[in-house]
Amino acid sequence: MRKLKNFKLSDHTSLRVGGLALNVCEIQSPSDIQEFVHEYGNQEFFVLGGGSNIVAPDHEIKTPIAYMQLVNSSTKTDGDFVEITAGAGMNWDDFVADAVDQGLAGVETLSGIPGTVGASPIQNIGAYGSEVKTSIKSLQIVDGSTGKSRILNNEELKFGYRYSMLKDLSSRFIIENVTFKLKREKNSNITNYPQVAESLGINPGESVPIKELRKVIIEIRKSKGMVLNPNDHDTFSVGSFFINPVMSKEVVPTNAPMYEHESGKVKTSAAWLIEQSGFEKGFRHGGAIISSKHTLAISNSGNATAEDVIELSNRIKSGVKQKFGIELNIEPKILTNLS
Repeated sequence: MRKLKNFKLSDHTSLRVGGLALNVCEIQSPSDIQEFVHEYGNQEFFVLGGGSNIVAPDHEIKTPIAYMQLVNSSTKTDGDFVEITAGAGMNWDDFVADAVDQGLAGVETLSGIPGTVGASPIQNIGAYGSEVKTSIKSLQIVDGSTGKSRILNNEELKFGYRYSMLKDLSSRFIIENVTFKLKREKNSNITNYPQVAESLGINPGESVPIKELRKVIIEIRKSKGMVLNPNDHDTFSVGSFFINPVMSKEVVPTNAPMYEHESGKVKTSAAWLIEQSGFEKGFRHGGAIISSKHTLAISNSGNATAEDVIELSNRIKSGVKQKFGIELNIEPKILTNLS
C-alpha cells in the first residue's frame, strides 16, 4: 500500500475544489484494502474513487483516505451473457467502452458518466432511460472495521431511483469489485428517451447498434457540459447536482413536465423547478455558477470554493421550496465533516 504525498483534492475531484489531504493511501490490490483496514479500521476514513460526486472541503484534511486504483477484471461466459467482475477503481466510462467494443449490451446509455465502477451501484447511476441496477449481478464489499468481505446480490442492494441500500449503511465499508451481467448483442433498444431517439433519427424504442448509441449519448452529454473537458469550466461539476423529485401526480406544479415512475408516482423536472424559481443558467454565487449548458449542474467558474458551491446549492433549494413547496434533494455527497 503506497502513501501519496502532496495530494490536493482539487486535483482529484471533478468540481476542482478541495484542500490538501495529508493521509492518502493508494489501493491497487485486495491486499492493500486489508492493509488499509488493519491500519485505519479503528477510526473514521473516506474512500475516494473518481471524485465525481463529492464536494470536498477547502481546508487541510487529516482523515485517512483510501484512493481506489484497483482496476483488475475477469470474465465468465454464461450462455448469451457474459459476467464481468471489475475492480472498484476502474474508470466507469472505460468499462462501458470496453463492454461496447466487445458487443455486450446493457450499459451503453450510461456512456460518458464520470467516476468509477465502485461508485456506480451506490446511487444506482442512470441516464437516458436506464439504470445500472439492470446490469449488476452482485458486488464484493469489505467491512471497514474487521476486513471481512461478503457478497451482496442485486436483490440485497435494494435498488431504487438514485438509491441503493449502500447509501444507508451505518458501518464503514469499501467496495472491492462489482460483477455485471451483460448480454451479447450488437444492437440496443434502450432508445425510449425522446432526445436520444431524435438524435438517432428513429422512433423511440427502435433498435440501433450499441456503438452508434454510445456515440450519440456522449455527444448529447457533451452538449450539456456533462463530459469533463479541461478547457471548459462549465464541465467542472458533479454532473446533475439535484435529483428530479418523485411525487404524487396531484401535487406536480401546473405546466411542469411529468414522467412515469416505477413507484406508481410521477417524476418531475428539477431543472424546470429551478428555472421557474428564478435561477437561470449562468446564475452565480462567488465562484460557483449554474452551468450555461445545463441548469442541474453547479460548475466551478475557475475560483470556486466548496463554500461557494454549498451556498449556491442552498439558495437554489430555498428558492424552489419557497416557490413550489418542494424540497429538492442533492446527488453529491457533501464532505464538510472531513477533518
